[in-house]
Amino acid sequence: MNFRRITIGADPEVFIVDTTNDKVISSIGIIPGTKGDPYLIPELGKGYGIEIDNILAEYNIPPARDMDEFSGSIKTMLDYLDNFVKKVNPNYTVKCEASRMVDDDQLQSDEAKLFGCSVDYNVYSMGPNPKPKGETTNLRSAGFHIHVGYSNPSIETSLMGVKAMDLFVGVPSVLYDRDDKRRSLYGKAGCFRLTEYGFEYRVLSSKLQEIPDKVYRNTLTALSYLNIYSSLDLIESSNLNEKVQKCINTGDTIMAKAIMSIIIENAPELCSSISTLTF
Repeated sequence: MNFRRITIGADPEVFIVDTTNDKVISSIGIIPGTKGDPYLIPELGKGYGIEIDNILAEYNIPPARDMDEFSGSIKTMLDYLDNFVKKVNPNYTVKCEASRMVDDDQLQSDEAKLFGCSVDYNVYSMGPNPKPKGETTNLRSAGFHIHVGYSNPSIETSLMGVKAMDLFVGVPSVLYDRDDKRRSLYGKAGCFRLTEYGFEYRVLSSKLQEIPDKVYRNTLTALSYLNIYSSLDLIESSNLNEKVQKCINTGDTIMAKAIMSIIIENAPELCSSISTLTF
């Protein structure tokens, strides 16, 4: 593989919560900007913006070339959003959680019932993921989508990158994020979109924003693995493919630890970084 001049960005989502009663508050009417037309924040620099996504608040950061830049941008935007909603109501805050049940009174608008304007795909089946129906459930989920850019992107390389990220990022993430509801809507193993600069990895939940440095490090480890080994024979030859999917989709922590042990045993060149995979 040829992952060179890598950049890593994100468009994370957060819940707005009223701290007086722990109630989720819709971002509609509070957060400016919409999908494709974000509210830009020039005082923070190019690439920073906010918008609504269903009832969630979403933000954008510029693509980063190192871990400090990535983690710093995440913290900057979480602080910005928290201050922004507190100006509307001092009791409001933003929370990085995978899923929440939302009261009916926050789901009355058409936007609150609309899930996912663009289709995402499953890298294993290469088919589109089913689109949830927002009018049939009060469950809402929040993601931490990772955008990987690299020189001269190709479809084949990007698809391999998604699978590698399942192995090195998605699997260990279940040890940190124990939510068992979000993936009934979004974020199953191998969830991705292709982009002009590379790919968007859509498996992680909003909770992983709490440890952005580890997400960045594990993403680089996934791409480094492909640069060294040029394939994912580790998955295919060890029959890990199905186990990786089951681990992520069911949140199986025992299976996650077992898979990580296999990685460490079979990738000696990366042992020093892989051994710190646990979130």
